[in-house]
Amino acid sequence: MPSSEFRSSVCPHDCPSTCALEVEVLDRTRIGAVRGAEENTYTAGVICAKVARYAERVHHPDRLTRPLLRTGPKGSGQFREIGWNEALDRVAGSLADIAARHGTEAVWPFYYAGTMGLVQRDGINRLRHAMRYSRQRLTICTAVCEAGWTAGVGAYLGPDAREMATSDLIVVWGGNPVATQVNVMTHLARARKQRGAKLVVVDPYRSGTAAVADMHLALRPGTDGALACAVMHIAFRDGWADRAYMATHADCPDALQAHLAARGPDWASAITGLPVGQIEAFARLYGSTKRGYIRLGYGFSRSRNGAANMHAV
Repeated sequence: MPSSEFRSSVCPHDCPSTCALEVEVLDRTRIGAVRGAEENTYTAGVICAKVARYAERVHHPDRLTRPLLRTGPKGSGQFREIGWNEALDRVAGSLADIAARHGTEAVWPFYYAGTMGLVQRDGINRLRHAMRYSRQRLTICTAVCEAGWTAGVGAYLGPDAREMATSDLIVVWGGNPVATQVNVMTHLARARKQRGAKLVVVDPYRSGTAAVADMHLALRPGTDGALACAVMHIAFRDGWADRAYMATHADCPDALQAHLAARGPDWASAITGLPVGQIEAFARLYGSTKRGYIRLGYGFSRSRNGAANMHAV
């Protein structure tokens, strides 16, 4: 092996960007620089500072590399190292004991992605099925969001994020990509610079993304569905609704219009706290722009009526 070389990899973090990486391999056990892959048209050579410093995390002297067994009360910070065989025996023994005493469904695999990547994250499902453990949802983090999105879209799929760069209006609804997804801002900035695209942010907080937006709708938390209903009401009222598209791809557009008849901007203003004029302006901007893109975050689904809010948006 040469003194160092760059090899292709992918970020394992639980992040929608799933960045393509170029990782410097120093030797068989150490890595050096980590950079975004230039040839990947989404990553486009850009990664977050957290992943750019991955070598520090991997090789840090304080990194845990062996199992620890707690020897004192919770919170006391008292642990001792144990071997992998002992750790596996303890975990397997506890699982077997619980299943023997309470039945296999008393074991609930509760997890999410963290930094494991898809293969390692979902590997526990093989154990779940083999041992007949509980099949309750694996996490509370995204269940409500997924239910609302699937009800509205039909499948848990979304548009290609690279389409932002060719859009004339980008709506970031319930997200803060300035802090969480630098790649989104890369494509968003390209659209603003090259196309004069407008940026609208819907978020109760004056986030970093909201601070650079052309329009910020700081609605009351948990009222996103009311805003979405008012925008649809205005679209039907003012002729922005694409009826030909809805006739082919939507369920019951006439019933939807009837449902929205009493849910106009005045109604939504009382619920969201937004001025009627701002609701009208947002609806007009979105309705009159052919190349619009909505980037949704999980945040607004984690409130009362979260699934209904996501469904409406």
